[in-house]
Amino acid sequence: MGKNDFLTPKAIANRIKAKGLQMLRWYCQMCQKQCRDENGFKCHCMSESHQRQMLIFGENPNRIVEGLL
Repeated sequence: MGKNDFLTPKAIANRIKAKGLQMLRWYCQMCQKQCRDENGFKCHCMSESHQRQMLIFGENPNRIVEGLL
């Protein structure tokens, strides 16, 4: 088994993950961003862009919910 095996379970899993959306368990509706796992979601929630989105939402939640942004 070489490094570049096409049919290894790890290679298959990486191709599936790279395709795009998987299950929507780790999805931030505010930022419309999906994360691969719990750790990625936690890091996203602590990111500057997420915090900025939350501040905007806090200022005027009705405008964001109604889609008038």
